[in-house]
Amino acid sequence: MKTGLYVVAGCSALSFAATPAAAGTLLPQPLLQYDFDASGGGATVADDGTAPQTDGTLTGGAAVSTDTPGGFSAFSVDLSNDDPFAHVFSTDAADLDGLGQLTLTTWLKVNDYTSGNNRLVAKQDGGNFGGFSFNMNATTNDGATAPDNFRLAVFLGGNAGGDFDGAFSDVDASAADWAFLAVTYDTTTSTVTFYQGDETNPVTVLGTPQVLGTNPGNVDGGTARFGIGLTDAAPTADTSVNGLQDDVRVYGAALTLADLEQVRLSNLVPEPAALLGLGVLGAAVTRRRR
Repeated sequence: MKTGLYVVAGCSALSFAATPAAAGTLLPQPLLQYDFDASGGGATVADDGTAPQTDGTLTGGAAVSTDTPGGFSAFSVDLSNDDPFAHVFSTDAADLDGLGQLTLTTWLKVNDYTSGNNRLVAKQDGGNFGGFSFNMNATTNDGATAPDNFRLAVFLGGNAGGDFDGAFSDVDASAADWAFLAVTYDTTTSTVTFYQGDETNPVTVLGTPQVLGTNPGNVDGGTARFGIGLTDAAPTADTSVNGLQDDVRVYGAALTLADLEQVRLSNLVPEPAALLGLGVLGAAVTRRRR
């Protein structure tokens, strides 16, 4: 009797863990993805997006951490220890230019936040402000600025000058513990939509979709470098979060709510090796109970 129960439990765990990643429609591949796992904790951050890949570098005190969403992935990036200020920087990720649709995603865990305009995901030129910058903003909609209360912002531009605009979430976000944050942009409607989920709650739209007053057209950062916690629009400023980020992605499409839920869930199920280990453990328990 106990043997049967353990077999069912093991199979159920495997089924539950494998189901979310397979659910829903087929996602497009991200143009860029930094999950901080593939480099084994080294200073180089492997780009797991589509070719051409643009690897990043942990700089200025940035270090890997084993504190990750759901505890299933190997590493996140810890930007808390500034030396002189922590960030991840790469070269010009040219495949992130000329995008008529855009989705930026990150997992975020904030230790402390009282002020500043922290750059979560950015590739923004310092001249015409072409490109994109997905930010934390300390001017809240309601209440005091804190890790569990801040606005989201995104700034977008072509690279011809004069076609630049930004939008703010009209509901505040929270990331005192691991939160999944995303923003989408579609030039055909000039609409920006913010999203939030977390380790236990699915992705929902954060506030009201915002229609830009100036349509930037195709977002293009020119030769600006891709960065987490730093941007070429303000390269000498400390604009990284006092906290951690994980699984940063850039898509060349405006993902749907269902798509973003798949992205969230992809960090909350064990890797194949972990699933195999769970199966082996279940088999071992079964043998011991016979």
